Amino acid sequence: MNDTISVAPTVVAHLDDLPEGGMKMVKVDGHRVLLVRTSDGVHAIDHACPHEGYGLSQGSLDGDLLTCQWHNWKFRVSDGECVVGEEAVRVHDVEIADDGTSSVELDRPSPEELRPQLLASLRRGIEKDYTGQVARDVVRLLQNDGDPGEMIWQAVAHGAPRGEFGWGHSIASATDCLQMLDLYEGDQRALPIVQGISGVAEMMRNRPAQPLADPRRDGSVDLDTFRSAVEREDLTEAQSLVRGAIERGDDAAELHRWFTAAVSDHHLSYGHGAIYTQKAFELLDLLGWERADTVLPHLVTGVIYGTREDTLPYMRPFLRPLAAVDLDALADRAFEASERNDGWRDDGRLSAALLGSARAAPVQAIVDAIHEGASLDHVLDVIVDAVSIRMLRYDTDGEFDFHDDFGWLDITHGLTYANAVRFHLEGVGGDDRRRGDLVRMVMWCAFQANWTGRHEWHTGVGPVDEITPISTDVVEYGDALQRTSLLDGTPAFIVHAHAVKTSRAAALEARRRSSLLPLDAAARFLAAPKLERFVAATVERSIDFLSGRAARDA
Repeated sequence: MNDTISVAPTVVAHLDDLPEGGMKMVKVDGHRVLLVRTSDGVHAIDHACPHEGYGLSQGSLDGDLLTCQWHNWKFRVSDGECVVGEEAVRVHDVEIADDGTSSVELDRPSPEELRPQLLASLRRGIEKDYTGQVARDVVRLLQNDGDPGEMIWQAVAHGAPRGEFGWGHSIASATDCLQMLDLYEGDQRALPIVQGISGVAEMMRNRPAQPLADPRRDGSVDLDTFRSAVEREDLTEAQSLVRGAIERGDDAAELHRWFTAAVSDHHLSYGHGAIYTQKAFELLDLLGWERADTVLPHLVTGVIYGTREDTLPYMRPFLRPLAAVDLDALADRAFEASERNDGWRDDGRLSAALLGSARAAPVQAIVDAIHEGASLDHVLDVIVDAVSIRMLRYDTDGEFDFHDDFGWLDITHGLTYANAVRFHLEGVGGDDRRRGDLVRMVMWCAFQANWTGRHEWHTGVGPVDEITPISTDVVEYGDALQRTSLLDGTPAFIVHAHAVKTSRAAALEARRRSSLLPLDAAARFLAAPKLERFVAATVERSIDFLSGRAARDA
């Protein structure tokens, strides 16, 4: 059955009025069409160049090649193919009667027929990193009842296999953008979709797909074997175990336990192990678990290759007191406190430990807080507030000290890491076997919050900036910040991705406790001067390195 919408042919011209090499713009059922006569006959294509909509009748014709004079895109008029540029033009049927009259029948596929064509076109735009084509295809899909999740999925399916060291900020950002969709209506929904897609297209352009290990199909497919494989950095075995579990029918809850365990074992890549895992499972919740075999095996790569910061010297002062803590026993007390929900509040000691310069102090402060009735959620609340204060008093002159590798992105990780840990807590908190892992992850998060102060330790603590809230309603304020993060205020993708994830984490954390503090912190980050490209800084640090000057030891 042909679902194409039928429109009767419309007489538009006579051959006597259209010499060979001639062009004429005509209207067919209100649609602008360009008639072009070549040595092969008469052709009809859309009049508007898909680049920016300029009329192709103003172009130049050479044989069957039509050039749009505005930006030099070139099209074959016989089939509409774009020879130079990004996107083809639609071709319409032409009939020539015996008396020389020309009729055009518009090619108007039904939405059901058009959507697969547009998805295929969108995928080509993603592969070539053609933002214009991506944007136009997304708008067309929305106007034809396309599923936004399917649009994002075209980017994920392309990008997830192409991260050499696992997929990173681009797909995580795409997940956040998809979750911002409800902030927009109608065609404006294209903004978060295209922002999510374009990050993947930019970061994964021309990268080859990475191979995957075959699924493991034996009795060793379990959490402990996976955790051990990750610890040994055995990518092949870890991927095969995850794929085997998915093939066996394990659900999201079970695989979430696997990844929570693995990313809790180390303070992993400034919190990215926990953050990327959060985004992966949020994405699968939105798009369907049947896509897990595309997403999770490549997430394993990032977990395997992530920096194990707890093996580095600067964490040793923190690790010594942590080694003496019975994490399982502490977890029991924390979860008992959660069940009691008796309204514990920090008396200032935990906040002071996080905001101070003693790297060991947060461990004992957390132990004391839990013994005094704090749950893990309570501890995360204090961490969020401490990092927010850091963001509000950060001296932005430090952004442009090229001899110091500290900057805005280091501080924002404290906020997004805390939100990710809360996600893990909510996802596997009921599993008694994982509770000690969760306490360890909260401890890592506390270290991160304290460690974001290292710039202050060298330069001094600045005054807390007073922020004028966009709104005193936390929902409106948070929604506004998320919209702002999508408006290209940060040209470098890495900074854009942090703007997106920080605004979203701040909105979620603020809504949870009706607190403006994380929103004020995110607002300052979005508005403040930021180092974007990192080229000058990298050159300066390379000179330092090759001149024998050691990096600053915090």
